[in-house]
Amino acid sequence: MFYYELHAHTCVSSLCSIVEPEEYIKFYMDRGYSGMVVTDHFYYGNTAINRKLPWDVFIDEYCKSFERVKAEGDKHGFTVFFGFEQKFMDGTDEYIVLGISPEWLKAHPEIRDMKREPFFKTVRQAGGFVIQAHPFRVCYYISDIRLSLDHVDAVEVLNIGHKDVYSRQAYEYAKNLGLPMTGGTDNHSLIDREEVSGVALEREVLSIDELISEIREGRAHPLPLERFEKMRNMPLVRDLELNAYKLTDEGLVHTDDPFCEK
Repeated sequence: MFYYELHAHTCVSSLCSIVEPEEYIKFYMDRGYSGMVVTDHFYYGNTAINRKLPWDVFIDEYCKSFERVKAEGDKHGFTVFFGFEQKFMDGTDEYIVLGISPEWLKAHPEIRDMKREPFFKTVRQAGGFVIQAHPFRVCYYISDIRLSLDHVDAVEVLNIGHKDVYSRQAYEYAKNLGLPMTGGTDNHSLIDREEVSGVALEREVLSIDELISEIREGRAHPLPLERFEKMRNMPLVRDLELNAYKLTDEGLVHTDDPFCEK
């Protein structure tokens, strides 16, 4: 099996991380991983990059973290892919975006202020792949749960940075929608990091398109496998701590069916 991290932040581009880009290579290689995706917080997320910079300069500065991870990975034969964690102006729901290049981002400054539906449509038409990250998490700064249903391509159903009860809810949601499932460490620190996540594949992938294809076709298995099996067999907590909203053609609307069971 080949292991790939899908959700990790560096201190260069994410304010909430304390990890230097180069530190990730040895860390994941020591744990038997073949590669990773760098997914720093993007424009409206907890970015460390000055939003007042011109768009092209912002992208250049934002991508320096990826470039440093990749340069270190290249020295050791460790595969590093570019990604980003998208957040919108009007909510705390976040999305891992794969398959979009820095060059494409530079050429499309209009995506910065797009709302969810046009953003997902534009990115997916460009060959991007969108994973809703930790959709049911609860934290002090989160006011509600916002679910994007089949406007996205996959769901992160195991997130090491949040409680398994929230992952169990994400699993139920993804299962009922029939969407591919992924895992992610949501790595911000390597200190006392006992478990890491991501996906296990039966073959090595050398391009982001190959990685996307494995996830899309259901051949990616959330890691760690033992924790995933234990999590998905937990009882489902149906009483949500926060109100849930789903994305429709009319925008976000309240839902009493957050797990799409009907």
